[in-house]
Amino acid sequence: METVRTSEALESQILEDAHAKAKRTREKADKECEAIRGEWARRDADGVQRLDAAREARIGAMREDLEASLPLDFMRSRLAFFQKSVTDALEKLYASLDARELGRVIGSQVARAAFAFINQHLVVWCSGIPDQEARGIVTGNIPGAIVQEVKQLPPESAAETGKGLVLETSDGSRRFRATLQELSALLLEEHREELVRALFGKDVQK
Repeated sequence: METVRTSEALESQILEDAHAKAKRTREKADKECEAIRGEWARRDADGVQRLDAAREARIGAMREDLEASLPLDFMRSRLAFFQKSVTDALEKLYASLDARELGRVIGSQVARAAFAFINQHLVVWCSGIPDQEARGIVTGNIPGAIVQEVKQLPPESAAETGKGLVLETSDGSRRFRATLQELSALLLEEHREELVRALFGKDVQK
């Protein structure tokens, strides 16, 4: 009986040892798993932090670019608004001109280029001005000019050119456009600031 009890005790001891070893192994495995989970969590956190930092950097760069472009975009829009407003005002002014006033305005343009057409034989193309009146505008502003022919511009060309005259020497060597469209371009080039101030007031900023 003693031998049996000793065998039972030995078996019990072996089982306890095995349970203890298994417990230690399990605890060690749990610790290693926890460590691994912690390491991956740290890596995930670092990755997320890097992604967040990269995203914030990109957003910051985009914000800086946007803020830097706003003043330029604003100025472009502002200038475009001023130019359109002045152009519209000039078109309204031109629309209010009677035949005599229109002839005087076109005549002043012709006079600016008179030096290039003195004593020349000319062909005159008209848009919105009668032939006889066109002839008088040219001869009245260009000394010695001989108008050989007066023609009306085709509808498409007239729509593009606007009211006015196109002068051309008979040999085609010289050509000049005396139109309201050209006058607007000249005024905007040489007197833009004065026109803007006249339209919007003296206190308007450039």
